[in-house]
Amino acid sequence: MGPDLVTSSASVGTERAAETSVAHDDRSTGQSRRRPWLWALLMLPPAIVAVHLLALGAFASPAVRLAADDWCAAARIRAYGSLGFIDYYYFKVNGRLVYHLAQVLVFADGLRGARVLPFVLIVTLTVGIFIVLYLALRHLQWRWAAAAAGFLAVVVSALTFFAGNVVYQILFWPAATVTHTLPAILAIWNVILLMVAARSPRRWVRVTAVVLALLMGFAIGSLGEAFFVVSGVYAGTALLFALLARRDRRARFPITWLAVWLVGMLAGFAVLYLSPGQRFRTVISYTQEQSSPLSVGGLSETVDGWLNSWEMILSQPAYYTAVVAGLLVGLLASGAALRRTSLPFAGGSWTLPRRLLVAVLPAVLVAIASFGVIAGLRYGYGPGGWGYQRAWTSFLIPAIGTAALYGAAAGYWLGRRVSGWQRSVAVPVTAALLGVAALFSTVLLGSIVPRNTALVHEMTLRAEAWDQNTAAVEQQIREGKRIVRFTPTPIATSTEPFRYTATPDWAGNCAAVYYGVDKLIPSEEWLSTPASADWRAQHPGVR
Repeated sequence: MGPDLVTSSASVGTERAAETSVAHDDRSTGQSRRRPWLWALLMLPPAIVAVHLLALGAFASPAVRLAADDWCAAARIRAYGSLGFIDYYYFKVNGRLVYHLAQVLVFADGLRGARVLPFVLIVTLTVGIFIVLYLALRHLQWRWAAAAAGFLAVVVSALTFFAGNVVYQILFWPAATVTHTLPAILAIWNVILLMVAARSPRRWVRVTAVVLALLMGFAIGSLGEAFFVVSGVYAGTALLFALLARRDRRARFPITWLAVWLVGMLAGFAVLYLSPGQRFRTVISYTQEQSSPLSVGGLSETVDGWLNSWEMILSQPAYYTAVVAGLLVGLLASGAALRRTSLPFAGGSWTLPRRLLVAVLPAVLVAIASFGVIAGLRYGYGPGGWGYQRAWTSFLIPAIGTAALYGAAAGYWLGRRVSGWQRSVAVPVTAALLGVAALFSTVLLGSIVPRNTALVHEMTLRAEAWDQNTAAVEQQIREGKRIVRFTPTPIATSTEPFRYTATPDWAGNCAAVYYGVDKLIPSEEWLSTPASADWRAQHPGVR
């Protein structure tokens, strides 16, 4: 019995030791799982700043009022009716068929559509970017795909709307948002439909995606030249890669979808380019002769405008947040290996030329797309057309997204390299990199909060003044007056009534039509301000 007791005691000790070891392993595993979550909390500070900016813009929507071209759109919709407005603008103004339809939808119910539009743009862009990134990252088995996609979505959206010099124009001014901001959002949601339909075995889902690709391609082509060029560059490149993989059955639906998308865009652009309104707009946009876009002089002017535009963009420190935020996401995901994709576009062996192509192609596409936009602006608006910064949104959205993806790839590569070092060195280095990335992204994003807060405050004050002015105009109309006094309330250098003195006051004429009066004349309050100096000089008999 002695040996049995010793054996039994030894076995019990062994079992207890094993249990202790298992418990220790479980605790270690739990700690190793919890620790990355603690590092992931570093995404919160920049994410909070980005969400604050988005909320600031979304909840400023009720402060939107008519400005510049909006006076004419709202007035003529009221005067001509929906179909009359579309007919007038297509044949006599700019030929952008879907733009006119969108304007009708925005102003069909007074100012309600214009007030809701910024909120809709912010939500749809942010959610759209999130879904695209989440589907892609989940396929790669990226660590915390939802958190990474959500973080990059709010950062990219915040930079798109609030990092530039013309925030009001690209978010709160329907005349510009419909033409230059909406097309990119439509394209993003159609890419989502492509990704969902390509994975679906149901035929009706794929047919629906193809039909919508045709319709949305037509809409984007007829909205304007800027995003037509950007979408054509990206869709054409994707179609080329899909054709190279055409032997794979999974590539057949993307080939069909991309071909239909391009056909729809070409049809929409033909409707725009051949319209009488487009030819009229091109004639009145500039009066001086300019060299052909394909000549040496024309090409030189386009290159100068392209370089100047990027110089202005890169001078904004906030845009570098995209790279730093991507770096943070890549570092956090570097603890786990990515899944080797078997997609027809990305499967196979990764040779050196192929790696170089993947590394360089996104930047090349951004460069080509942006150059095409600047060339289109020069053709449509003259040699100084490159300065219409609201049109840069067409290539800034893919550019910011590309910068974030470059940052994520660099962070993942760097994190994998550092993780191979000794633990005593790797952990402090990784912690330092994560901390610096979180700090810089928070500070860079935070740098644009004050001026956007000031803009929203200015919009709120203008909305109050605009409503008081409208009430005063309506009171004069009730008194039977047909020539009424009006106080202009400009914002973000917008063209308001009485601004132009040497040329026809088109803003004043449109505002008069909007209110249903014969003529607007300056109010006594406005005449006593410095802003009225030019107008009083041209009308000396008023005072």
